[in-house]
Amino acid sequence: MTALRPVTADITRAAAATGEAAGADEGAGRERAVLALDTLLDSDSPRIDGEDGERVRQLAELEAPLPPVLVHRATLRVIDGMHRVRAARLRGDDTIEAEFFDGGDTDAFALAVRLNIAHGLPLTQADRAAAAERLLRARPSWSDRRIAAGTGLSAGTVAAVRRRSTAQDEQLNTRVGRDGRVRPLRAAEGRLRASQVIAANPGATLREIAAVAGIATATAKDVRDRMRQGRGPLPAGR
Repeated sequence: MTALRPVTADITRAAAATGEAAGADEGAGRERAVLALDTLLDSDSPRIDGEDGERVRQLAELEAPLPPVLVHRATLRVIDGMHRVRAARLRGDDTIEAEFFDGGDTDAFALAVRLNIAHGLPLTQADRAAAAERLLRARPSWSDRRIAAGTGLSAGTVAAVRRRSTAQDEQLNTRVGRDGRVRPLRAAEGRLRASQVIAANPGATLREIAAVAGIATATAKDVRDRMRQGRGPLPAGR
């Protein structure tokens, strides 16, 4: 039984951490209910490798009731407590106590990350970086410090993840034609990017503008001519 004490301590901290997060998310005193296990959807887990089987077995051997899991009310998807859910299923339980979270999918994921950092089996560095990248894509307006606080990373690490994600997005938004030229998938975006290049460097050549914006030199010339005439970079109707 001694080997199970750390697990008991962890699930005690889990209950406390869930309550603390509830207060932080205006969810103090959130509704509880006993739910059938077969109605719950598996967690959208921040863990790249999923749950730890040994930990599930240890939890299943505990005689004490498991702390409530946290469930997204709108979808019945587990936000926090998948190890407890799997342990309950393993020992033949039909139900488990749960608390409800009311909010959007991204907010639910952000809460799952915070709770997994606060208690239990720690998230790996790779788990945290992947979570940060997902949050950056879903909430690009969130500051590096805000995401760092929620993922247990430094603001500098989040900034690096943001730069990498931005570079990947730019690659996804372009294509290489048969002539070897890189062009944006959306012509309007390329024209707007070209106008920014021209505004920042009026002396740039057409080849330079085209290369940076990912457009044809003829399009770069059209954008430059329009700007010289005091018109916008986009043709009418775009």
